[in-house]
Amino acid sequence: MDSRPVFVDSQLLSRRAYIATLLNDEVSDEWPSAILQLKNDVIGSNNEKDISMRHGLVPRLLKWLETEYGGPHFQTEVAVVLGSMAMGKANTTEFLMENKAVPIVLKSLTNISRMYTEGLVRCLRYIFKHSAAHSDYLFEENRFGNTYIPHLLSLLPVSPKCQEHIITVLERACQTKEHQQVLLESGAVSVLAPMLWGPYHIQMPTLLCFGKLCYKNPDVCAAVIKEHDTKEAFVNLMARDKPSEMQIEAAKVLTYLHRGGAIPSSDFVISRKTLGTLVRMCKRDRPLMQNVHAAETLACLIEKDVGLQEIASITDHVISTLANYLQFKDVKKMSANSNQEVDWGSEMKRAAFLAFASLTANDEDIREKVIKQDCFIEQVQASLLSDNQLEVIASLKCLHSLTRSVQQIRTVLHDSSVWKPIVDILFQVFSSASEELLGLDKEVGAQGGSPETREKVLLAIGCMCNLALEFSPSREPDAGDKIIFAIAMLEYNAVELLSELSQSQDAALRFNATWCLMLACDLQSLAYGSGEQLRVSLISCLTADVLVPRLEDELVTIREKALGIVRNLLTTKHAVLTPHVTIFHKPRQSIDHAVKSLGSSVIEAVFNNIRNPSMPPEVIEQALCVVSNMVDGPSCKAHIISKTEDINSVLQHLKSDNEDLQLPVLQFISNLIHTIDDDHGSFPRAGSYQRMLTLKSMGVPQMLESLIGTSTAEVEKRVHETLKSFA
Repeated sequence: MDSRPVFVDSQLLSRRAYIATLLNDEVSDEWPSAILQLKNDVIGSNNEKDISMRHGLVPRLLKWLETEYGGPHFQTEVAVVLGSMAMGKANTTEFLMENKAVPIVLKSLTNISRMYTEGLVRCLRYIFKHSAAHSDYLFEENRFGNTYIPHLLSLLPVSPKCQEHIITVLERACQTKEHQQVLLESGAVSVLAPMLWGPYHIQMPTLLCFGKLCYKNPDVCAAVIKEHDTKEAFVNLMARDKPSEMQIEAAKVLTYLHRGGAIPSSDFVISRKTLGTLVRMCKRDRPLMQNVHAAETLACLIEKDVGLQEIASITDHVISTLANYLQFKDVKKMSANSNQEVDWGSEMKRAAFLAFASLTANDEDIREKVIKQDCFIEQVQASLLSDNQLEVIASLKCLHSLTRSVQQIRTVLHDSSVWKPIVDILFQVFSSASEELLGLDKEVGAQGGSPETREKVLLAIGCMCNLALEFSPSREPDAGDKIIFAIAMLEYNAVELLSELSQSQDAALRFNATWCLMLACDLQSLAYGSGEQLRVSLISCLTADVLVPRLEDELVTIREKALGIVRNLLTTKHAVLTPHVTIFHKPRQSIDHAVKSLGSSVIEAVFNNIRNPSMPPEVIEQALCVVSNMVDGPSCKAHIISKTEDINSVLQHLKSDNEDLQLPVLQFISNLIHTIDDDHGSFPRAGSYQRMLTLKSMGVPQMLESLIGTSTAEVEKRVHETLKSFA
């Protein structure tokens, strides 16, 4: 209970004697009549609610409720007053929460009378409508059972008002997957399904509740679609003669059912009715809030399905409709659902970019149609600089879809230098939010820090990776205003931060950070002699403590990217052997220096991937490319020739039927025998001839000859070239 001193206005008390009566323990026999006067005053008057709160009546009302003071009639009046108090202004509702109104009301929630039950569930409804902070109380063990959910569901038949209030409470309280599961196991789906056929004031909260239940939960979706007539009910509520807000909510539930695997995209209900409804709700003849919700839901519906993306792109001019969202003026108005001011210009842009991100996720023709909209790229660049972080994230999502297109990268995106604001975003985050980002792995599940910052970093890194894969921003010698990707990362200390992020428990963050580091180390894309200095700086940042855990990562996709880091650190020039295998070359003494800087633990981790028979070919291929480049260094040649076990681990992949594994092994043999710079080795006697004899003694010529007539043309060509070294 609140222990703050109670302010008492004596003049006010003289006009409202019942307040003094209710606060006086010596006149308890007068409380029933006084509580009736209080009820009559507070109902419909926020001012009276505020006066009652300031004079300390809330703690007293809750105490009476908790101790079950008085008879059923008195308890009913208390419940009605509390229900009315919760409908007051925000400060009154917050005061109720501070005084533990939620747990007290839940414990007292018995069906003494209809008015009593309605009063208490009304109190809960408006508290939860204000804030869902106390949701967990509903899921605590109590005298009614393991949670309050079955008890609340059992009170639905009391009256239509109870149905409206309780369903709203359940909808607002359902905040996590655990909450969804409790509601499912408590039978909420079967209890709520008939409510979809009730009057409007029951249907709307029921729709909202189903939306919360089905969101990203395949188990609930499966249970909902099995319930008799639920699908038909949602389709009925999406009909044109229903209110717009109801149509959108019904379409949202059907969207979640589709995304949860309960309804296929081929179903007419999804591909035509739901999609068509959402596109129609994007039209400007609808309220702004409905435009925003419709575009958001459309983005969710088509996000993963190429067929739905194609249908949506030709449905009722949706691309031009969404493009008009980007022209909407920044107008701040109060939200219809809250007392908060909303920047509808920013919200419209955010929703449009989410929809465009889904539309352009796969199809090149759709991307071209979208990019051709008036000033589209300029609008994306402007939104990347918005103060609204959610708008920034939405524009990054859109750009991430567009940067999957090689054609668009080479033309529009390159010409407009769209990479600049992305780099600015990354470096701004790196310089100002490093502690927040690095805190991601300090919390359970790596979810510390800001989720918005995490998502922004993931998307920005993804966009930069897509762009860097296709072109270097500084390839033109006269492009002085363009920043070299990897050098810029060093200048902004981004490599150090990415190195830290690559150690995150969050798999997505770990993968993207490792991928970005791999591209930063792709020295063959750097311009005009800066490669060696950058390589030294990168190696100093990418220590064994950073690389070894990623080379041994439980996710093989991350191992592959980590091996790409090591491979790129050992390269400048390259020769492509196949579309998948690239063997790199650089000054040989520089290779020795790079290998020494990386350390023996990194090289051992590379060989462990080669030895591991459970590794997929893509990972082994990368590891073989690393060691093929490594043995081009004079000292490395001399050192590894004495490592028979390591050599055999490489040679065993000659027996593979996979050309992409055989070719780097052949390059490994050729580099190992190569005669240049022998005298620079640590073991001068281990020259080319000695290395050739060692390989002969291991049966390498016989292995090579066995490939003739059984391998691809490219492999046989390289075999013949390599055999000449043994002649």
